[in-house]
Amino acid sequence: MRLDLAHSYGLDRLPRYTSYPTAPHFSPGISEGDYRSWLKTLSSRQPASIYLHIPFCRSMCWYCGCHTSVTKKDDPIAVYTSGLRTEAHLVAETIGRRLPISHIHFGGGTPTIMTPETFCGSRGCAPLLLLRAARR
Repeated sequence: MRLDLAHSYGLDRLPRYTSYPTAPHFSPGISEGDYRSWLKTLSSRQPASIYLHIPFCRSMCWYCGCHTSVTKKDDPIAVYTSGLRTEAHLVAETIGRRLPISHIHFGGGTPTIMTPETFCGSRGCAPLLLLRAARR
């Protein structure tokens, strides 16, 4: 993961257990090159799943166990989704070949907090960036 992307997300908002590779695989000893090599080993024959962590809500649910932030403003959401789209583009470029996608999961807060325009932006929707790369 690029540090500038991590900072755009806010380090405290990164997923704690739903990332791939899973959180225990990451440490200061894991480089961007390690992460890229892991992505390149994904099989073209096995379906992949995409998890999009959207860590924002308008109010906190009493039962929530997600790593989320309550916000009344849309600016932090727009900044975060811009970073998410950039990361999706980088992952798609790194994979560089077709991968079947079996599931797209949203979590971490209330994904419907975003408008379609905020989620997709001017470069296209994050999951579609991954699917386009998967069809190369």
